[in-house]
Amino acid sequence: MVPTQILTPSGKFDLKSAFWQSFGVTFTFEAWRAAFDPGMRWDLAHKPFVHDWFASYAGYNMKRWGDGDDFVVNDVGHPLEGAVFARVFLQNSPNSQVVIGKNRRYWMSRLKALGWAAAWSTETEIGPLSETNIGNQGGFTYVPDCGTYLWCLNNPKYPKPPNNNTGWTDFVVTPLVGMAWVLGEDTIDKYIVSPIAVNHRIIGGRVLRSALEPSRSFAAIFSGRYPWDLPTPESNFMVSGASKFPKSAHQLEQPPVDHWEFGAQYSNVSLPVLSNSCSELACRKNLSGLGVNFDYNFTRGIGFDSNLNFIPGQQGTQPMMEGLFGIRLGARFEHFGVFAKIRPGFIYYEKAFPIQGETSTASLTRFAADLGGIVEYYPERNSTLRFDVGTTLVRYLTNHTDPHVYELGTLLSPQYIVTQGNFQVATSYVYRF
Repeated sequence: MVPTQILTPSGKFDLKSAFWQSFGVTFTFEAWRAAFDPGMRWDLAHKPFVHDWFASYAGYNMKRWGDGDDFVVNDVGHPLEGAVFARVFLQNSPNSQVVIGKNRRYWMSRLKALGWAAAWSTETEIGPLSETNIGNQGGFTYVPDCGTYLWCLNNPKYPKPPNNNTGWTDFVVTPLVGMAWVLGEDTIDKYIVSPIAVNHRIIGGRVLRSALEPSRSFAAIFSGRYPWDLPTPESNFMVSGASKFPKSAHQLEQPPVDHWEFGAQYSNVSLPVLSNSCSELACRKNLSGLGVNFDYNFTRGIGFDSNLNFIPGQQGTQPMMEGLFGIRLGARFEHFGVFAKIRPGFIYYEKAFPIQGETSTASLTRFAADLGGIVEYYPERNSTLRFDVGTTLVRYLTNHTDPHVYELGTLLSPQYIVTQGNFQVATSYVYRF
């Protein structure tokens, strides 16, 4: 092991990889929020998503700094997020792979990374995958740590003033403090981690790097590497006279990547339906269908995933059509792949109750979303045998208003929607090219 301080840049900034890695970071943070926030899950399950998303913008108050979140969220969690966005830029920019010091290339690269982090952190606040459309930031007023009730006001147990989760703090702190985090990790890497890693690959190159440089670790994961296995020569040490890591971000993906996929599938879904023997409210049937798959792989682990499924009339039911269009995230190996999927879409009914609690019927389309997992087996170079399992969430509009009380004010719709999970499995043959 011999140290090196001279890192020669090669290649150009890999915009495609940086975009999809940043998207993966954003998706993961939003999924984390939904997993640990019951109020957010309530809104996603019971409120009209599109209406409440755009209605929430009208509540933005940018005349204040704080947004009601606590110190850990605003001053630790968000800066870490900003640092990860910056690291994604750096690991996809070969010209950025330089040790911290008094040189222009280092500071220009970090300034560009700051711009990238600012753009993506702004997206996480107000963009199409953000706290505004997932959680309705700005859409309702609450007292932090208490709730949306009048008795929360002037309550000594909850001293914070009312807020609707908007203010300047996240827009500023996320990228700026995130960049300070990056500079701190660069300093730690130069003076602590790398000198130890030269002689102690496991302790320095893996244990210390993962523990002391979390933004590097997270960014490496989203590029498909182990947390300690940096995807560029940022490691600042060599193995057997040659860099252990790729010298260009274009080498991140393991070729070949088959971008296009077409297939045919059989599916079975357990679904409440109207039939000639029972009503939709009390009748659940296992229904078979045939469909087609269309997928496009952006990288080995991220892809657009869609399915159009025809469910013919059976067991006294009317025909239905299901369309699902979303993404899958996971890992693809030589002979198999494992993915998570989230695919919003629709189910078209030739006959159903438009509003639960009423008895008139009509043809209609309901919002649906498929959540679950995918296991793939690759018996041949261009062939895939695929097995899907998950729950298909279907939203049903009711004839009564939202029972959640927003006594401190809200811009959200009063409509109340019931979301019901429906077990669905599918097997497919897919051709890749």
